[in-house]
Amino acid sequence: MWEALKLLVRRIFASANLLVVLLFVLSAYSDHVSPDTSIFFSFLGLAFPVLALFTLLFVFYWLFLGHWKYLLIGICSFLICWGPVNRYYPFHTKTEIPEGKNTLKVLTYNIMAFGYKGNTKEEPNKILEYIANSDADIVCLQEYAVNKLTNLSSSRIYKTLKMYPYHSVFYLKNTKYQNMGIALFSKYPISKSRRIKYESDANGSSMHEVTVNGKRLLVINNHLESFKLTMEDRSRYSDLISRFDADKLQDMRGSISNKLSTAFRIRARQAEAIAEVIREEDKEAYVLVCGDFNDTPISYAHRTIQGPLLDAFAESGSGVGITYNQNFFWFRIDNILHSQNIRSSNCRVEKIPYSDHYPLSCYITLE
Repeated sequence: MWEALKLLVRRIFASANLLVVLLFVLSAYSDHVSPDTSIFFSFLGLAFPVLALFTLLFVFYWLFLGHWKYLLIGICSFLICWGPVNRYYPFHTKTEIPEGKNTLKVLTYNIMAFGYKGNTKEEPNKILEYIANSDADIVCLQEYAVNKLTNLSSSRIYKTLKMYPYHSVFYLKNTKYQNMGIALFSKYPISKSRRIKYESDANGSSMHEVTVNGKRLLVINNHLESFKLTMEDRSRYSDLISRFDADKLQDMRGSISNKLSTAFRIRARQAEAIAEVIREEDKEAYVLVCGDFNDTPISYAHRTIQGPLLDAFAESGSGVGITYNQNFFWFRIDNILHSQNIRSSNCRVEKIPYSDHYPLSCYITLE
């Protein structure tokens, strides 16, 4: 009786293991499928870190029991998925900062309208202070905003960031009291700037030509379509997760699922528009793509924009690199990508708690 029960449990675990491994492999390569073709793979890509964890737990389980056949299945799945795993969880030790006039520090940061705070002598804006002290040479900002209610004007921002003599701002959403958009601040001259045309009500991308010691660097700053989850959505979701109310959680998942599906499809078209701009550039051009993609490293949008570019965090970062930090939606959705004639080093997420995103920075060298 006891032996039969053990055999039954083992078979259940083996079946569950095979299912998890299958989903793990499919999720690892789900970014090859457009959400316009199948939305299932877009959602599966979000589950990649969870499936990777369960696959790893099964590896340890079979190792403990000494069942080499199933252990080998788990190990082989990680070998098959090594590229996506390394992209999601890279490991690089910190290196010395390269020296030379063509080495720059790049910073990308979704600043959540400067934390909806003003900027006075008595109460300096923490986000503005951080940027001013970051020592970055090129700064890409998303949800950049001037606000009449907080008395945060363009002149106040430019004065605080006076170490950046060159700047370009595109406002994407204007209301009575606030204008919000994307902005580029640079210590190097900006010769050209323009919007990249694609579908969106409040998000956008911009393209800039920056001259770095005689070299032309194309910088693309992005804030792709968000999931449009309200603060109420996020708060209710995190509350239900913490209390695990299964019935209410199931009802809410339907509402969230619809919003996510719409955003996946819009981002796919936005990513294709950005990729087309990059393809039009000369193959020898220096290209830097920064911003809030609102999607994970295993996503159609990320893969489409990246194309032949390199992911700075995958090349020189370490760990999960979570950049969005609110309401159990813990993902790396902010990115720095660059062409292959640029070398990146010491890419890292800086745990600055003033926005719902953490800033991402790295050093790049134009070779």
